Amino acid sequence: MKYLLRVFLFHSFSLWFVSQILPALRINGGWQVLLFAGFVLSLLMLLIAPILKILFIPINLLTFGLLSWFINVIVLYLLTFFVSGVSVTAWTFPGWTFAGFVLPEIAFSSFVSFILVSLAVSMLVNLLHDISES
Repeated sequence: MKYLLRVFLFHSFSLWFVSQILPALRINGGWQVLLFAGFVLSLLMLLIAPILKILFIPINLLTFGLLSWFINVIVLYLLTFFVSGVSVTAWTFPGWTFAGFVLPEIAFSSFVSFILVSLAVSMLVNLLHDISES
């Protein structure tokens, strides 16, 4: 039971944090929608992700596991499908300059936004799991 509560809190926090960092992830509706989205994401990661991992075994074997991130993208897409208050949209990075180093403006499509948001959420959840187990 503690594990399920921890998974729920980690997913809820990571959704909130990534929505604060990346403008691609939008959570409309307040903390109720955020907690519901965290609950749905936890269920999807615990129930649907293992099934998808089994289905994508041939692709993972052919690519040596390089496309395993695609499972997280599918789960995030399912989250936006089930929870109407959560959306991932295309966005434009405005650019950045520091001490003569220049990053130009970059426009990210909706698919690339899904990839970036799913990577950020999964990395933050994994970091929180690693910290909590220590």
